[in-house]
Amino acid sequence: MKQYISSILLVCLSIIIIGAYYGIMIVNANDFPEYSIKTLEGHESEMKDVSLSGFVEKEGMNTSVKITSNETLYLSNQSSLQRMTVYNDPRIEKLKKEHRSFMRGKNNIYSFYQDADFIAYAETVYKPSSLDHSYKYVFNIGLLDLASDKDISFELGVPGEIFNSISVLDVQLIQSKLKVVTKNYMYTNTGMDEAEVHVYTFDLGNQKLLNDEVIITPQQVKMGYDVINSMEQNPSQPQKSIIFIKRPEIVNQSEGSANTTNKAAIFEYVYDKNHLKTIELPESLTDRIVTSQNYVNGDKLYVINHDAKGLHLTTFTITNQTITNDQTFPIKSVGTETFPIVIKNDRVYVLATNDFEENNSSNLPPQLFIGEMKTGKTMYKGEVIPKKVDQKFNTKSLVLYSLEIN
Repeated sequence: MKQYISSILLVCLSIIIIGAYYGIMIVNANDFPEYSIKTLEGHESEMKDVSLSGFVEKEGMNTSVKITSNETLYLSNQSSLQRMTVYNDPRIEKLKKEHRSFMRGKNNIYSFYQDADFIAYAETVYKPSSLDHSYKYVFNIGLLDLASDKDISFELGVPGEIFNSISVLDVQLIQSKLKVVTKNYMYTNTGMDEAEVHVYTFDLGNQKLLNDEVIITPQQVKMGYDVINSMEQNPSQPQKSIIFIKRPEIVNQSEGSANTTNKAAIFEYVYDKNHLKTIELPESLTDRIVTSQNYVNGDKLYVINHDAKGLHLTTFTITNQTITNDQTFPIKSVGTETFPIVIKNDRVYVLATNDFEENNSSNLPPQLFIGEMKTGKTMYKGEVIPKKVDQKFNTKSLVLYSLEIN
């Protein structure tokens, strides 16, 4: 009996200690500062739909934070329900609210396709085989008919080699066939991963795989081929193609200089044509695209560079293969910084951790810049600062790494 009493007392003591620890954590979380976005230039109405995400560090503890023009939201202060609605991807939450049954267990927005008639889904899952108990990647495929609210789902093994990991890059419904673009990583004897890009074509009616095409080989990946990130706010919308970049292969690097064997190039894989075609770039972009931030939105390629004059943003229309806009914004960078950037509604939104003026140190508040695409005009400039002046908190404890436009 004494043994049981000792065990019970030990459990109770553990609960008290753990409870006290988490109680302190909650109190500390409540002590984190409130932030505001102070307007330095322009109209506050320009940033009313902007939210900034990152984390705040205090006394060795980090907590996620989301800052808007109205409030500061800390993950540690939210209930479980609030965390789902505030911190989860709002596009996924919207789909779950509208199609709860179909969305069960589906969380990756890049695995969806949606048009006026259907929602399609494709994801890869690593699971044991029912035959020999070995682990292998399988496709989870789903299709929801929005008119009838009926759905189908099936599972198919990923053919070929046993891959180390697989990530879905794009999902499209083309002429009643589901196209799934993936980047597959293979573990080699050298201990280094090799990657290749596949396009899988599925017959949804007969629930079978029609084709597995490698469109970017491991050798091409080593030569600098890679997909260009999308800046589309809704990556599940219909697209006719996916865009790739080939950066020149660096063959020698010494004393801060590098030589390359060939020029950069852009390739477009058109889904209904099943082939990769070259996009001709103007000479002025061929050199810049190597060291730039590159994004695709629909048929627009955005090429973004920084130098002493500011941030250069060139819009290249893929359909016409012409430059349709070229602006320089007064955003100064320190070194070779990469800024979170969103382009939406004829505005470019930039989140920076350094001041936009020259010859300033990097220990400055995070800053938000909004510029007009057509004219290059500065529409808004502000900085993120604590609402209350407190020596315990400084800008170095706040790290912001993304922005969203609602």
